[in-house]
Amino acid sequence: MINKIIVKPLGPFVLEKLASIAKTDIYGNKELIIKNVNTINLAGQNDISFLDNIKYIDKFNTSMASACVVSKKLYKKLKNSNKISLLVSDNPYLSFAYILNAFYPHIKDIELKNFSDINVDNNAQISEKALLKSNVTIGKNSIINSFSSIGPNVYIGDDCYIGNNVNISNTFINNNVVIQDGSVIGQDGFGYAHDGDKFIKVPQIGIVKIGNNVEIGSNCTIDRGSLKFTEICNGVKLDNLVHIAHNVIVQENTMIAGQTGVAGSTIIGKNVLIGGQAGIAGHLLIEDNVKIGAQAGVTKNILNGSEISGTPAVMLNTYLKQAVYLKKMVKKDE
Repeated sequence: MINKIIVKPLGPFVLEKLASIAKTDIYGNKELIIKNVNTINLAGQNDISFLDNIKYIDKFNTSMASACVVSKKLYKKLKNSNKISLLVSDNPYLSFAYILNAFYPHIKDIELKNFSDINVDNNAQISEKALLKSNVTIGKNSIINSFSSIGPNVYIGDDCYIGNNVNISNTFINNNVVIQDGSVIGQDGFGYAHDGDKFIKVPQIGIVKIGNNVEIGSNCTIDRGSLKFTEICNGVKLDNLVHIAHNVIVQENTMIAGQTGVAGSTIIGKNVLIGGQAGIAGHLLIEDNVKIGAQAGVTKNILNGSEISGTPAVMLNTYLKQAVYLKKMVKKDE
């Protein structure tokens, strides 16, 4: 079912053609046939990927990708590799954006209702004022309320409740999920590359995966994955006004309070509690059973079971000591 809602690429392309499109040098087999793009850890044969961060070099070394866009700086560390052809660029993110645009040209057409591509269970309840777009499946006993827009490319399982004015696209939803009024799920994440003059949009081609027994409050935003998945796992509860950026994974039974934002590609573990108005930077690992205080600014990985607070966030005991010290200093100055 997930494969049914993932957008299919154009192509395939010969690697030499992609190098021309991406304005890169090419080192390797110019005649390779490239069928799709993928992340460095999930790429397979005939996929092209992207690497611009040395911390992911181990994933490159075990990747099954046929080709990869890399920076000139990283190329010096990778040039002994003979299994992956390399496209070397001064601006690899921009080059990769050009390649993504070749495989997935940005489509701005209006997605109109398409009855031939909609599958609604007889026991589902759909408001007459809801709009179902192309490639939509809705399971038994699920409810879609007024002025909600579902699609394109959406699967909703059984016993789900979708409130009013909800917009869902490019999303796979399991069973017994509640999504309250005004939330937007599966729209593009915030991806741009600068070409020296202006910002170029990086196509977002992934989806959102939502597990069983998830509850999402009002006016939340969950961005689709840039290449694969943004994932909200079983039992997660999101308060109102939570933003989950592209490629984030929120694992089982985690709770996030209102006005919290999680930047792209961060992984949040199981049974994590996050207070309101917290801000979590991208590409972090928040391990299981962590507690994050309200208004915390998280900039580093957090170990299992830690309690943190403050901006930048520190261990709770340290934060409380800092608060006491600052209070004493203020009194001294009065």
